[in-house]
Amino acid sequence: MLKINKNINLITYVLLALCIFNLSKNLIFNNLIFWAALFFISYLFSNLIFKYKSIFIGIFAIAALYIQLVLNQYVMSEEYFLNCLAVLLIIKFSELSNKNNNLSFNLICMIIAVSSLIKDQGIISSLVSLSIIILLVINMYLIQQRELLEFSFKNILKYLGFGLSIFPFIIIFYLIFPRAEVNFRLFDNSVSSLGIPDTISLGSFSQFSNSDEEIFTLINNGYKQDDLYFRVKIFDYMENNQSWRPSSSYFLFSKFKDNFKISDKTDLNNSYQIILEPYKKKWIPSLKNSQLANENIKISKDLFNQTFISRDLIDRKKQIKFHNIKTTFDLDEDIKSYYTLLPKTVSNKLKLWVKENNNSTKEDFINKIYAKFSDGSYFYNLSPKQTSINNYENFFFKDREGYCEYYAGTFVLLSRLGGIPSRIVTGYHGGELNEIGNFYLFKQKDTHAWAEVWLDDKGWVRVDPTRAIPKENIINSLNNVFSTDDFSSKGLFSSRFMKTLSFYFNYADFVWTQHLLSYDDKKRKDFVEKILNLQFSKIFVWIFAPLLIYIIIRSILNINSINLLKLRLFIILLGKRKKLNILKSDTLQQIYYKLSSYDKHKYKIFFKVFEEEVYSDNKLGFIKIFKLVF
Repeated sequence: MLKINKNINLITYVLLALCIFNLSKNLIFNNLIFWAALFFISYLFSNLIFKYKSIFIGIFAIAALYIQLVLNQYVMSEEYFLNCLAVLLIIKFSELSNKNNNLSFNLICMIIAVSSLIKDQGIISSLVSLSIIILLVINMYLIQQRELLEFSFKNILKYLGFGLSIFPFIIIFYLIFPRAEVNFRLFDNSVSSLGIPDTISLGSFSQFSNSDEEIFTLINNGYKQDDLYFRVKIFDYMENNQSWRPSSSYFLFSKFKDNFKISDKTDLNNSYQIILEPYKKKWIPSLKNSQLANENIKISKDLFNQTFISRDLIDRKKQIKFHNIKTTFDLDEDIKSYYTLLPKTVSNKLKLWVKENNNSTKEDFINKIYAKFSDGSYFYNLSPKQTSINNYENFFFKDREGYCEYYAGTFVLLSRLGGIPSRIVTGYHGGELNEIGNFYLFKQKDTHAWAEVWLDDKGWVRVDPTRAIPKENIINSLNNVFSTDDFSSKGLFSSRFMKTLSFYFNYADFVWTQHLLSYDDKKRKDFVEKILNLQFSKIFVWIFAPLLIYIIIRSILNINSINLLKLRLFIILLGKRKKLNILKSDTLQQIYYKLSSYDKHKYKIFFKVFEEEVYSDNKLGFIKIFKLVF
């Protein structure tokens, strides 16, 4: 059997590392430890030779796949399939002693690269996938070599050129191949910490807001950060334990379809676009009074709550465009009464406070609640004192510190006690403005809760009681709107420098993603049509640019006196080889004697210099040869 040399092993290590890197983006820590242990065991096996090794590795692989299923929480999903490929790749690393096993290893790498290229449109993932494919071509080429090739700079350039030669065809195939979304999830009982909780209790946001994971990007259209309130879920019903839950759109429609009217729906000729990350939920964040720019049967709008829901999980990056509209709602007394419902377990002390302060108009009472939170005695703190569950009385009168759902929940509770229809709105607020690319990036840490109150002459009005907290009373916050961090330092490794660096990287990823997502089926068909009709497209310049750059660099590095003379000889013999019967094995002298008398006289000095440059120690030098040739 063919023994694989160290050169191939080096590329194999790189391929394994790149494949694992591409699949480990959203892995939990336990899964990373599991893969590391697998690699350690596989590395040990790769240096051992014993009877029935293949059978033992097969049993080991089955056990590893079961453990991976446990780590995926018994969810037979696309993620599990890709993780299984990673497990098999690591285990296959233990038996790369022959050609067939190396080919199997490369095949798994190819499947991972193509899957990652289709699944994740991020710039890093795409570049890594393309690098894997290029290295695979080089590795396949090396596997076929029966002689040990020196791993020199010259050979590295050779391998690189071999890989880049197929690069244009990979890109063209990627542009021609239709995008197919494959979604399957069986026995899905997984729990995600992204998004908004299903119920709101005091402190329920703590496990959801402490994350830097990206959720979506807003392409800026003159928006101010303070005005960016993206809606996700509406909580409008308080249980007996004083936790809040959302009413389903089906329930609201079936019970109040005759109590709810939209009397005006005017397009404001203004739009915005968002790019969703694959956060694996069905909700779609949107601003108030929005509608889809293009009808999509896979996305439905909840008219009661002005939110959008996708039929499928968002497990691919998606770009969605919305129009801003002016909407006028009318609610009758039945539905307004529903938005004032409260359980009998509400504190009597809170009821008494409302009774003492609700002695004027609804708007005056709303302002009194807001003023109460802004009097300097309340604090914003992500780690407030632990009190009994959902003790709004204790928070309002005693502890007086918490974060968004504390203030939004208390505000809605007090408003309802005052007879004002109100509800909690949750979603994402603020985001981070990338000044380089002029877009807002929203992360999980930007989750927020605020209140909406119903006023007959204005409809649903947003009130954010958390904004009432004075800046000096913000103890800690991850949200950029409430954060008091100072990035004024300008050192090389300062927070400001690193933030600017991240802006440039996020901008590059944003541009890359936007171009990929805008490449829809219509553009794909146009591209195919241009190829079939042999029409030129600017995209071909970009496709073949890496190969052209490589050829230019390789040509520059190969410039020397011998190659210049060979080039000149090629020009002299151009179109004459067949006529003069010049063979590839002919020496310089043989070629010279086959020339016509005129050419012998004309090129006598050239052939003499060529022979001296090849066989003599007296070199003329590059400059003199250059002058002679040209």
